[in-house]
Amino acid sequence: MKNQTWLVAKNIYRSRIKGVGFWALVLSPFLLGAVYLVIGLVISSGANQTPQLAVVDNPALTQILSKNESLKADIKNESSLKEAKNELSEGRIDGFLTVEDGAYTIVTDNKSSVKFDQTSFQAALTQVNISKTAQRLNLSAADVQELLSPAKFTMKTQTSSGQKSTGNSQTGANIAIGSIASILIFTLMMMYVGIIGQEIGNEKSSRIMETLLAATSSNVQYYGKIIGVILLLTTQLGIYVLGFGVAYPFIRNLDQIKAIGEMLSGITFGFGIYLVAMSLVGILGYLILASIVASLVNEQAQVQQATQPIAFLAMIGYIGGIAGSTVPGNIVLKVLSFIPFISPTLMTSRLAIQYSTTTEAWIALGLQLLATLAIAKAGEKIYARNVLSYSDEKIMSQLFKGLTGRQAKRKNADKVVSENGEKKNPWRRNSPLRLALVILIILIILAYRFIFK
Repeated sequence: MKNQTWLVAKNIYRSRIKGVGFWALVLSPFLLGAVYLVIGLVISSGANQTPQLAVVDNPALTQILSKNESLKADIKNESSLKEAKNELSEGRIDGFLTVEDGAYTIVTDNKSSVKFDQTSFQAALTQVNISKTAQRLNLSAADVQELLSPAKFTMKTQTSSGQKSTGNSQTGANIAIGSIASILIFTLMMMYVGIIGQEIGNEKSSRIMETLLAATSSNVQYYGKIIGVILLLTTQLGIYVLGFGVAYPFIRNLDQIKAIGEMLSGITFGFGIYLVAMSLVGILGYLILASIVASLVNEQAQVQQATQPIAFLAMIGYIGGIAGSTVPGNIVLKVLSFIPFISPTLMTSRLAIQYSTTTEAWIALGLQLLATLAIAKAGEKIYARNVLSYSDEKIMSQLFKGLTGRQAKRKNADKVVSENGEKKNPWRRNSPLRLALVILIILIILAYRFIFK
């Protein structure tokens, strides 16, 4: 059975890896990154040009500003406003500075590609005004320095573990990575839920499934498809890691890459381990859910409709994670962060902003893992029962019948006779698994009907 499962997985993997659609999904981030890189290089090339500034008839101010390295401009004095305007119109300077009644004005040409840093010039000119005022009031340099010195202030945060944090780079990095991870987890979930749904829906609509199940069992097809899609996900992530490794020597000096490096260096080890574990378990759970729901469709066109409630379920955690940054103490969000299939994105965000303890986060991960195993086990029979069934009923109705086994033969649904002649209730068999799945489906329906409609 293991060999057959791997054979199905490799078949799914090979058919997808050779398709144009998969590579379009994989390479699209590289294309977006290349466009972003080109735009960044164009902007940085313009920013690296030194602007030319003329100060109109003010040699003293020209001398002061020329010594200020933060301005990053070539500054000269111009004897008259008329000459400054002529030079600007001819493109020999990028702007000129005038002083009138204590007000400073920089005039630039709209055709110039070089821009002045307004913040730097405002700070420099403010310093000039302070110096003039200090001289008028007979203040020494030490007096001015004392007046301008900022107050000593420290911001501390009381964390859920009882320890005080000074808001260092670790907290900021965890929050940033937690937010980005929630987006990536949601995107990957939806991408591969669609892929596995299309695989099963295509085989059902083309009536290939009868032939496949004649040679193998339903469990082989069920787990083989899940493993094949996981291999695709692993390949995609591996390509991203390899691509970044190859490109890193060429992009490591970019300001954006340096900022990302500083942010990653601030991630705590425990948070990183939790993030990876929760991401993998969460995506696996959604793949299993998609396999179960996709087995109910009759044709390829129904796949999107069948997987739509799964997308809504994932969006609860995604939207909750965004809302959690503004109202992290909300009791509803706290409860939702423990519910399987919502916790992968929501609990990750709450842990990042330190509104959930590490213990709570690992409890949520454990619940998600148990729910994934329960859904996988219960899904075996639902998949086997429905993968060869073609019905005009609504997908949710079919799913509830699959949970209760009502579409099986009546004699098997009413009673199961044991070897000694005793009757057994078939509902008692695997009842915890079915109960867990019933609760999950109810949550999906409630979210779909009352939140997103």
